[in-house]
Amino acid sequence: MRSRCVSFAQTTENIERLQLSSIQIRAGDSRHCSDFKQTADRILLDAPCSGLGTLHKRPDIRWQQNLEKIGQLSYLQEELLTQTASWVKPGGILVYATCTLNSLENEKVVQAFLARHSDWQIQAPDPDSPAAFFASDRGWIKILPNVHQMDGFFMVKLKKN
Repeated sequence: MRSRCVSFAQTTENIERLQLSSIQIRAGDSRHCSDFKQTADRILLDAPCSGLGTLHKRPDIRWQQNLEKIGQLSYLQEELLTQTASWVKPGGILVYATCTLNSLENEKVVQAFLARHSDWQIQAPDPDSPAAFFASDRGWIKILPNVHQMDGFFMVKLKKN
């Protein structure tokens, strides 16, 4: 797994620099954190992933991935999505995002989550939103490097009913 984590010190500096008072930093594995049940209106889950959407910057990534690693990442992503979903209040929003183009880490994770959680649905971007250009007919967004001339990303906005 490729780490894109920002250090505790960097996060603290950014919070102070931006004068943000509503952020609390907690160390730990969020899959095992139940302190936040139904406390959030909005959550962004930038899930750890294979990074295959950034091959032009890091071509070595292609040689570091295999089906077993992708399977482990997919399992982790499903666990993280399930846990963070429990933190969202009814009517709240959860955005699931990765920097990979692999459907096992994107569409399949979201479809499995929705199959197990009937109280959630995909909320497509508003037609007048700049994101609407990138949206699929299912409502998720997939940025393709060869088409859009930028890093590859996957994003989906989920709403809790």
